[in-house]
Amino acid sequence: MRVRVLLNKGCWSAVFAASAGLTLAGCGGGEANPPAVSIEQSGSPAATAPVSTTPPAVQPSVEVTASNSVETPANPATPAPEQPTTPAQLTSMQQPSGGAVPATNAPAQGAADMQINAGQNAAAGQPELPPPLTAAELAAEMDLDNVPNGTPTELLTYMNNLTAVPFPDNATPQELRQFATKVYSNVITAADKLLLGQGASSEERRDAVQFKFNAYEMLIQILPNQAEQIRQERIQFAQNIAQSNDPEVSRFARLFLFEQMLAQFAAGEPSLFQPVLEDSRFIIEDPNADIMHFGVAENAATVFARMGHTNEAVSILTMMKNSFTGAKDEKLAARAKELDDMIMQYRILGTMMAAANGDEAAEDQLVAAIRAWIATKPKDDLEPLQMLSTIEMQMEDYRKMQLARKLANLMLEFYGNHPDPQVVESVNISFSNAEKRTGLIAKPFVVEGNNMNGTPFDWSQYKGKWVLVDFWATWCPICIEEMENIKQVYQKYRAKGFEVVSVNLDDDPRARSAFFQSNALPWPTVVSADPDNTGFKDPNAQRCGVEALPFLVFVGPDGTVVEINPRGERLEELLQSVLNQGAGGVRSLSNPSVGAMQQVPGATAPANRGQGVPAQQVPSTAEADVSLKVVR
Repeated sequence: MRVRVLLNKGCWSAVFAASAGLTLAGCGGGEANPPAVSIEQSGSPAATAPVSTTPPAVQPSVEVTASNSVETPANPATPAPEQPTTPAQLTSMQQPSGGAVPATNAPAQGAADMQINAGQNAAAGQPELPPPLTAAELAAEMDLDNVPNGTPTELLTYMNNLTAVPFPDNATPQELRQFATKVYSNVITAADKLLLGQGASSEERRDAVQFKFNAYEMLIQILPNQAEQIRQERIQFAQNIAQSNDPEVSRFARLFLFEQMLAQFAAGEPSLFQPVLEDSRFIIEDPNADIMHFGVAENAATVFARMGHTNEAVSILTMMKNSFTGAKDEKLAARAKELDDMIMQYRILGTMMAAANGDEAAEDQLVAAIRAWIATKPKDDLEPLQMLSTIEMQMEDYRKMQLARKLANLMLEFYGNHPDPQVVESVNISFSNAEKRTGLIAKPFVVEGNNMNGTPFDWSQYKGKWVLVDFWATWCPICIEEMENIKQVYQKYRAKGFEVVSVNLDDDPRARSAFFQSNALPWPTVVSADPDNTGFKDPNAQRCGVEALPFLVFVGPDGTVVEINPRGERLEELLQSVLNQGAGGVRSLSNPSVGAMQQVPGATAPANRGQGVPAQQVPSTAEADVSLKVVR
């Protein structure tokens, strides 16, 4: 995406942001990583099936001892901070909430705080607190060299106490790594003792499995040099217990393995398309499905949408709604009721991609779908406005100017009379800017202002050349990233008549000066000649309706605009086209063929072509790797 300055784009709908985020790039956005798939934990009723007396369990085959060469964070025992919950990022694995095991406590106040408090207490005439324990003293006090035997309840309590221990903050990183490694290795050992023992209930066995999975995850973070070995051991453990006669344990392991397969699919393995789709259906149709199944299936739908397969995403969500509506579990039933909105948004996303890829019928369908969605929302809900504004800009990037104008008109129609005058003002400005941007094509273009040395910039010297005008600012990292692509194209095509002009939109000239002290551009940079009208008030930006960066304008030899925002690979594609066609290519490219885009139905921004998985290339079941298909 490009970063906008009028509406708060951080408030997009969670569904659209999660889906489109994979292929959008812009200031504050950037390339999205494959979704963090993880099972949402919750306590569930104990299963009535008999408990296996010889549950499969795998002793750690990896020697998880610390190595001096391992680089770790300052406190390797602290998990990475949780990301906001979205359809693409479910909550991280939590500690078991069922049985006799309480939720994991937050780490206690650190030793440094204790020392400070001790001084304060002494000054107040109160007894001083004892000095904090060192890592070695704490390990000895906890007797980390001996994992006790005991009943299932005692072992679960031991695991819970281990994971709740406050890690010493007066230790070196190496000492912390060794301490944390011992703690989580002991959790694995205790879990195995419970699983291999007698008398544990199904729920207790499931809790032990969850503790073991969590310990594996922590060791992967603590010991990056051994991370792949630990991951493989965790998968082997899951595959073994997936065959357990205990339904609670088996179900948890199968869902975990499904999410491993889902993560591989999200990372770009198209051969897993059919297995993931089929296993999603089995997860939803499980007669014992609970909120954990719901979260995993919802995650699968989001992955499909992010990969560009919105029809499959909608199919999964619709099946979930049909299966879980009216469930006895109130939380599950409530989540099912919320799916209608997500289904509508995914349908909008799919229609948007179809329109971007040249389906003219989808353009009217997109407008109608957005209208229908807005009708379901209260007037004070601005979520549709954020999404609508974003899609409008995407259609500009795909050179669908007529559709972009229709979407801008929708913004004005539905929100131009909003009760909040600030919303009205913002919508009016966005509508005006959209009209300016979509009206640039085939119109004369001019750049005015000063060179960096304060002399007037001469636009006339570029007549007869192909010129890219790059609006940017030093505070926009994606602008800087895009410049590297522009430099490569510039060096390759400059001899053929291609030129670049930068228009800097920094409000603070000191930031610009600091940038150029350590960076150089092989083309001129233009700044506002009026010190009172800088940044987005720059006259050049005002004429073009610039409200997001980076913003690019490609101008032909006759001085008229050929295209806006030819980012990434599109810039060279465009140059090759116009150089091959000559001056006659200007008008024909004002609304170019979308043939190239038809290869990437998963993309939602031209800057990232090739990242999506083409729907027409989805493999057949016979071609699919089903090594992880264990949900059945």
